[in-house]
Amino acid sequence: MTRRAIDSKTRDLSRSPASALLWWGLPLIAGMLTNVLPVATTGVAAVWTVALVWMGVGCGLNALRCGRLHCYIAAPALLVGAAAVALAASGLAPFPMPPLSLLINGALGVALLSFLVEPIWGMYAARASRRSPQEQAPGPHSH
Repeated sequence: MTRRAIDSKTRDLSRSPASALLWWGLPLIAGMLTNVLPVATTGVAAVWTVALVWMGVGCGLNALRCGRLHCYIAAPALLVGAAAVALAASGLAPFPMPPLSLLINGALGVALLSFLVEPIWGMYAARASRRSPQEQAPGPHSH
């Protein structure tokens, strides 16, 4: 295992049970509780908007910290989902919006499906700024 891979693994927020629970477990639990508790539609939208933003920020931070490939895809999907839920619930969308459940499940579905790229391209994206000089490929103009 290369030093870069070890550094990425140790910086991955999802490797720590406490941070995984904080960034992704608690927001999911809060959102799912809206299915079983008597919560008005605006409350459901508010809880899921905050939950999706929270998870999206967690993925964004994780992508920056360790280069987790799934997080590069999931972060924008979750944040766009949060914006769509907020727009739909507020009635401010300039076009007809699908039901909240479709927006929420769509954002979560894209985030979940983004794990499928990792077996193909690896868990961590290679970033030139984190590579050692020995790992960097020579440019087209190097002699």
